[in-house]
Amino acid sequence: MKIFSNFDTRFKEKVLEKRKKSFSDEQILIITRSNYYFIFRVIFPLIVILIIGISIAIFIGKYSIDWYIYIPLFFVWLIVIWFRVIHKLFKYLYDFTIVDPTGVTTYKQKWILHSNLKQIPANRIRSIEIERTNILENIFSYGKVNILTDFMENMHIGEEGESPSVIGMTYVDDPYKVKVQITDTCFK
Repeated sequence: MKIFSNFDTRFKEKVLEKRKKSFSDEQILIITRSNYYFIFRVIFPLIVILIIGISIAIFIGKYSIDWYIYIPLFFVWLIVIWFRVIHKLFKYLYDFTIVDPTGVTTYKQKWILHSNLKQIPANRIRSIEIERTNILENIFSYGKVNILTDFMENMHIGEEGESPSVIGMTYVDDPYKVKVQITDTCFK
């Protein structure tokens, strides 16, 4: 379903179809966010927000506070759910990275009206970095994979948080295995 020009729910399938015309399935690696992202960033916050909303509704009902107080609180609660939970759900569903022998393509859906697509040729990749910095990442075997390139002369270009010389992927299942697969795909 295509809502806006940069919010297409089938974009990953379209990009993958084009890649499959040039490469076999063994030469294409698709990296998506881990199911742990869905649990820790979508489900858990949704449960907390629902509990807080229900608690506030019970508190207001118990102390006979006027009904017109409910309306602004309800809208604030919906805004929190929209910007916190729905935004993370979009990132879980629509962020992906495709690696093939020619390079790496990553797509990040920042919001309905904002997305980033970055492509880096395989011959520009200089190193692949793995980060697992907390106990949950080590217990559940997920982490961050950064692909570093030789675009260092253009470090000032791009947006805050991620430079054009880095493709950062968070909540990647078994990052060491993904690193080996990227190396095998791009450098053999």
